[in-house]
Amino acid sequence: MTPSTSNATHPPFSKTVLYCFECGHESQIDGDWTVRQRCDREIYTCPDCETTIASRPHRASRATPNGGTPGYCSGD
Repeated sequence: MTPSTSNATHPPFSKTVLYCFECGHESQIDGDWTVRQRCDREIYTCPDCETTIASRPHRASRATPNGGTPGYCSGD
């Protein structure tokens, strides 16, 4: 059996890390990403190249029980 080795310069893969597919920037989900609120969504963009990385339901929206009606957002 060979001992496991770890790369100190690059942490192991984690689901809490986001990666920018455009420029390669990476950071924890609560790291240095630019997060903007738009209606009931949180839009994550790269602080280096401004590429949209993710769009997720706003935390308050995720906390509400299912069965609610979707809200209207101007610009949709």
